[in-house]
Amino acid sequence: MSTASERINLRTTPEAKSIIEQAASITGLTVNAFMVQFAYEKAQALIQDHQNLRLSRADHDMLLEMLENPRPANQALKDLMSLLDED
Repeated sequence: MSTASERINLRTTPEAKSIIEQAASITGLTVNAFMVQFAYEKAQALIQDHQNLRLSRADHDMLLEMLENPRPANQALKDLMSLLDED
């Protein structure tokens, strides 16, 4: 991360503040550094999960099989594709 120059203001409950202060103390970070570090890491993970498609092994294998051995086009698909050819 670059040099900090932006501000985020927030309000929280006394209980949440106490827990965050305790966790920051355990890690040896200031409350601000703790919140920025963990919010940033969580945000990166969430974005990464959102941008990537995750498949089970079975779904992965099924997808590869379908790509390698596609079914022949049915009449409805052929009709639809012919509409594209007209343009």
